[in-house]
Amino acid sequence: MDRVIKKENTIRYAAFILIQSVVYGFGNPLTKVAYRTLTPFWLLSVRFLLAFALFWIFKRQSIKSLLRPSEMKLWLPSALCGSAAYISINMALNLTSATNVGFLMSLPVLFAPILESVVKKRKYQLRHLPLQFLAVVGLYMLCCNGGSFTFRTGDLLALLSAIFLAGMLVFGESAVSKLDPVAFTACQAGTTAVCSLVLALLFEDSAVLKRADLPAWLVVVYLAVTCTILAYLMQNIAIRHLSSRSVSMLQCTQPILTAAASFLLLRETLSTIGLIGAAVIIVAVLLDTIQQ
Repeated sequence: MDRVIKKENTIRYAAFILIQSVVYGFGNPLTKVAYRTLTPFWLLSVRFLLAFALFWIFKRQSIKSLLRPSEMKLWLPSALCGSAAYISINMALNLTSATNVGFLMSLPVLFAPILESVVKKRKYQLRHLPLQFLAVVGLYMLCCNGGSFTFRTGDLLALLSAIFLAGMLVFGESAVSKLDPVAFTACQAGTTAVCSLVLALLFEDSAVLKRADLPAWLVVVYLAVTCTILAYLMQNIAIRHLSSRSVSMLQCTQPILTAAASFLLLRETLSTIGLIGAAVIIVAVLLDTIQQ
């Protein structure tokens, strides 16, 4: 009976990450739409400030309790990794294709288990390595469409974001087991808001806020409510019950959903090899979930 309950819980929290992938799948192409009139750091600043403000309205006391130095040491490493990850992702989206970013930002599937073994002293499970490799092959086939993948500054930033996302998951796994997940999520959003606002004030013209059109602001609201509040929260709840390695593996589905959203929003289509890559990822994720 306990084994059945554990399996049901695994499926439930895996579904949380799949929903997160759907949300982010639409978020990436929509971000490219917003960049037509809004710059990356101002987009991030407004997105995360709005998300934090909404959290503050409903969870003010819990958030205040996490701002004590004794509590900050629990959540700040994950929050800083998250800030670095989302700043890198948004800069990358402005410098390279959403397809390449989708591939590279899904590589925590490789980095999370390594970082997990270093930070948490958890033994690296070699039995998962073939499926992780299979997922990376599928990601490449999905995103690179027969070899069009190139590596430039934007791609380097996307790769760095994958390392930071792995850190966010690994440090977050420890933090969320001891903290209120909603307040923890709010502190992550607040940290990214502060870092983004500093960068926006230093490197971008605030006049861009007046020139941004209505579609850009609607994208910002979508990113704040769904990609930040909903997706962050679902990830932090799931990671209380799944390992950071498992979460990173499930997040390999994100490029598939990005590709689907890009077709609906931008009329971008996948090649045959891209479709095969999507199937490979699904098989790898299903087999990995069965192994839990």
